[in-house]
Amino acid sequence: MQTARDQIVKLRGEKTKISDEAEQERASHQKRESEYLQRIAKLQQVVVERSTESRASEFRAEEANADSKWLLARSVLLIADRIAKSDELAKYMFELGEAAYDHGRKEGYDEGRVAAEAKQTMSHFDLYKTDYAARYAEKRQEYEFLEFTIVKAVGKLSRKPDGVELLKRALGDQDPEAEGAGPSHQG
Repeated sequence: MQTARDQIVKLRGEKTKISDEAEQERASHQKRESEYLQRIAKLQQVVVERSTESRASEFRAEEANADSKWLLARSVLLIADRIAKSDELAKYMFELGEAAYDHGRKEGYDEGRVAAEAKQTMSHFDLYKTDYAARYAEKRQEYEFLEFTIVKAVGKLSRKPDGVELLKRALGDQDPEAEGAGPSHQG
């Protein structure tokens, strides 16, 4: 009987030892499972963030694409139209035409030209006192230095973050449906 009792005590000790080992293994397994669940949650969060960033990037790319199409399709025409109708160009063309007319008139009056070359005074040929050929050439050169208001405005708007939208408003090419809702997607 003593041997049986020793056997029972020994088995109870082994059972306790096995139970402790099983409990430690179960706790270790729970800890690893918890770590895995945390890692999965972090990965899901990263996936959601990246997905959001990707959608935002796609949206910005779509906006940039629409803006580029508008710039190529409409803005060049609208800017050229503004330049063609500008006060600066009209004034320049008037002054150039006037200089060309005066130059032509001077060259067309042989009698006056001869008098001017001979340095004779002819009161009705005052036109020959001015070098109209030089004035005409000067006017032609001025074209290179014309500064158009619309070109200056485009330069300023191009440096702004929402420059294309501002340029659309400045040129009067705003999509009424997209008013206040970001860039219009014209294509």
